Amino acid sequence: MEGDEMDASLRLLMGPPQRLVPSCPEAWREIEQWVGRPLPEDYKEFVDEYGDCRIMEFLAIPHPEGRNRLIDSMVDDREFLDVMADQYRDRSGNLPFDPSGAVGWASHDYDGDGCYLLPRESGKWAVMVAFRQRRMVLIEEDGFTAFMVRLLGKERVPQGWPVVEPLWRSIEESPVI
Repeated sequence: MEGDEMDASLRLLMGPPQRLVPSCPEAWREIEQWVGRPLPEDYKEFVDEYGDCRIMEFLAIPHPEGRNRLIDSMVDDREFLDVMADQYRDRSGNLPFDPSGAVGWASHDYDGDGCYLLPRESGKWAVMVAFRQRRMVLIEEDGFTAFMVRLLGKERVPQGWPVVEPLWRSIEESPVI
């Protein structure tokens, strides 16, 4: 799945956008300034249209202006990854990602797994799932939209996560509803 913008297959799985007004540009500027580079457009579009949601009841995806501000979640996720990075080293002691560049975009409420965007030299972004209990990472090089289509579609990746209906819902307490 090529391209930076969210494609029709993800929109079909998600349904119509729930946020009719996108995040204010200042919120994204603050986030991207903290990140140090522009985030992938498909990810930002998804968050603007559906953010402050739960995927299959356990994967929380914050919105820049949501109940838990996205920037605050990203800072917390980076601090967690900095502390826990050593547990993800492979058998030869190598770390398959750079914690200082990882950008948290979702957290798994059930078992503490973290979802991160990883910048690549090509300018693209990979998606990483850091499995907290299994002490391993899954890195999907195809990007955010491809990851979400597989997660919500028939492939149901990553394996081991429960499949719970509804596939997604807004967080009721969210100020962006």
